[in-house]
Amino acid sequence: MKKIIGTLLITSIVTIGAVFANDCTIVEGTGIESTANAYGKTYLKILPAEAFKTALTNMKAYCCTKPDLMTCTQSEKDNAPKFYPRSEILFDHLLDVAMRRLDGDKKLAYDLDPDPTALERRTKITEIANSANGTPANTIEGIYTEYRTIHTYPMDTIINNYNKNVATISLGDKYNTICELIKKIYKETVTSDRTIIWSSFINGCKNIVRERVKRETWYVKILMVQKSNQLLDETTKAYTKKYFIQEKMMALWNLIAKVKDAFQTIVQQAATAKTCSK
Repeated sequence: MKKIIGTLLITSIVTIGAVFANDCTIVEGTGIESTANAYGKTYLKILPAEAFKTALTNMKAYCCTKPDLMTCTQSEKDNAPKFYPRSEILFDHLLDVAMRRLDGDKKLAYDLDPDPTALERRTKITEIANSANGTPANTIEGIYTEYRTIHTYPMDTIINNYNKNVATISLGDKYNTICELIKKIYKETVTSDRTIIWSSFINGCKNIVRERVKRETWYVKILMVQKSNQLLDETTKAYTKKYFIQEKMMALWNLIAKVKDAFQTIVQQAATAKTCSK
């Protein structure tokens, strides 16, 4: 069960959409620091500054592998991270980091702090999965449904709710709005006149989100079946132990006690009779 949790929730991403340029120019030289310093405060609760900088760093690592996109020093290549989406488009990297934080596992999110709601969800589901006891299916379903609740808030309301208290927004709302939010962050970061087919970006993003949610739903269903079967097995064993073992044992002990009492009575009576015969 632990292994499934550790591997199923990994989010992978590929380049989506179509553009007539790349974003490598914004991370050339000291571009990462200058771009990160210019990151607006509006989205800090949606994608923290360190997560934004990680996306930039990952994109630069990829750009450095492509001499036709960007020239990097040997030091930059040697110190670059090893794992990142193979894309020269910042949108992909921003989405990759955001989705990984929604997994709720720091190790899967480039060691970034996970989204608080995602962390709470993962912790509860993991505790159930690793528990030595079975769990009713409706209990697991209730916990999961709570996180999957989706509200039809306007985008401005979602952003305001993030900034007021990010933990109050359901995981369903976060997944449901992540594509549009990343689009906003991307457009405010990369300013150019190049043509971007946004419908392809957004549709590709939504497909990734749907696949991610579908995989987790599949896992939760498996967990419900396994834990329900475990609970049934535990209940059956407890019933068998109580009514077919413990009660039978008690009846046997009572029978033994009665036989013992009867035997003692016979022995006592036999001893008395022998004494009287003298």
